[in-house]
Amino acid sequence: MYGEPKLSTRCIIHEIPHEVKIRIAAAYYLANAAQHAAEIYRIIKTESIDVVVAGNLLPPLLYYLLAKLQEKKIPLIFDLQDYYPTSAAGYIADVSTTIGTSIKGLFEGVTQYIIRHADMVTTPGVALAIYAREVGARKVVIVPNGVSEHFLQRHDGGEIRRKLGYHDNDIVIGYVGSIEFWLDMEPLIKAVARAQKEQLPVKLLLIGKHLQTKYSKQVEKMIRQYGIAHNTAWLHFVPHEQIPKYIAAMNLATIPFDIYNPTAYYAAPNKLWEYLSQGVPVAATPIPEIVAYRHLVHVVKTAEDYYVTIMKVSKSWPRAPDIHQVLQERTWTKIAEKMKQLITISKGRFNIYLSKSPATGTSADRNAQ
Repeated sequence: MYGEPKLSTRCIIHEIPHEVKIRIAAAYYLANAAQHAAEIYRIIKTESIDVVVAGNLLPPLLYYLLAKLQEKKIPLIFDLQDYYPTSAAGYIADVSTTIGTSIKGLFEGVTQYIIRHADMVTTPGVALAIYAREVGARKVVIVPNGVSEHFLQRHDGGEIRRKLGYHDNDIVIGYVGSIEFWLDMEPLIKAVARAQKEQLPVKLLLIGKHLQTKYSKQVEKMIRQYGIAHNTAWLHFVPHEQIPKYIAAMNLATIPFDIYNPTAYYAAPNKLWEYLSQGVPVAATPIPEIVAYRHLVHVVKTAEDYYVTIMKVSKSWPRAPDIHQVLQERTWTKIAEKMKQLITISKGRFNIYLSKSPATGTSADRNAQ
């Protein structure tokens, strides 16, 4: 997909030998389902795999059914990174429509089947862990998302502000991430428009673009409709190693998730920790993972909430709480080590489930999480 490796790794990557190349994700998986299942099973058999860690829906489902048919006893860890029924269905159809609801229901059944039959389910946050437990997971372990090591370095943001033509007194309201259907951008845009009418020097900075749906077109329309296009910079994606510098240029970073969208509701947004790494205050909607860390953020829901937060920022440039020590325990290197421990334990059929809480630094029995 990328043309060249992005990380140094000891992983051995097997490519499907005869895949049908289709750009639409749903059609791709359906067209290649049988080939995926056969190749996964072949790799596991020929490479003497001890543990299978699976994400997504169709490949792990087909693998499990095939393994069960062959009476294989290889432990299966299901890595539940988001709420797959809505996130997967949302790329096929609007989940509020009849066909979208039907597809979501199908994916819900697949997701819950895999959860119930996996030896262990790992999730990045509390909401997904509760969901997995409620639908019948045998064991659930929270393995939080991490941050890349380059986020541990603080930047002052001056370079990027000058590059984008911002003045020292400009109030930069930012968002970093995909512009997709799990966002609710309108309250944020309305708040920026109101602040603009109050003669505040506000700027909206969006870094990211759409993945597959047309939600970004709706955002473009709202930006024009509320009259803030001339104060909006939309940069699409930038190199990941440059993201800390762009975040540091913001006066307020946002996580405008739609709390009524299950994909957003169950999310554990990595951007929270990336924002906080640069000491930038964060305004975020009250999904469970945000509520769990409400002492670190400004919890917002309406345009009025955003506006009040923008007004607070306009009177000073408050820095977010210093979480450098917490971030050192949340680097991807540390998180990978936690996952490695779980995989190692799984070879003993999951007799021990202990992990370290990155929020408190205390030992916790994740068997109950």
